[in-house]
Amino acid sequence: MSSLPIFITTVANSSDEPMFPILFTWSTPDAQIKEVLLTPDDAWLEKGHVENNPLNINEAQLYEFGYEASDILTEWIKELDTDEVIALDPDLTAQMIEVTYDCKGLDPSFEVIGVYDWFRQRDVNLNDELEEFDLTVPLHLLPPDELIAALLQVAYKNGLIELVQEGSAE
Repeated sequence: MSSLPIFITTVANSSDEPMFPILFTWSTPDAQIKEVLLTPDDAWLEKGHVENNPLNINEAQLYEFGYEASDILTEWIKELDTDEVIALDPDLTAQMIEVTYDCKGLDPSFEVIGVYDWFRQRDVNLNDELEEFDLTVPLHLLPPDELIAALLQVAYKNGLIELVQEGSAE
């Protein structure tokens, strides 16, 4: 494989009217999982507020533990050398990525594609594969890190990614 797929998911400030991201979780090129809270940009808070969410993240936690959009973008620019990222909810994820880039006057350097389409293009039925995991909740209700881990496991199981151990000869 030339490069590992980057799976990404986000939690927005509101499930009814998502205006800005409060959390991004993504896989790295070495198949690790990163999860980052975002400190809301002032302009975002003029448009909306942080509502109740499945992860019980509140605005105080975002200010205490969150990172500025510029920090996340710097990391993505260094780390995500890809034309596409793969998301369970590509529309919401693309919207949240665009909002993050836009607050710094930038445009994303990659497009967001749907996870079901990505697996289907590789002749893998994601639903069939997930049945083998005996998930007790639907994919979209998994915590973000568990969602990314499940997608990485399906990709690995189907030979779509190859994990290289540190220190091993390639």
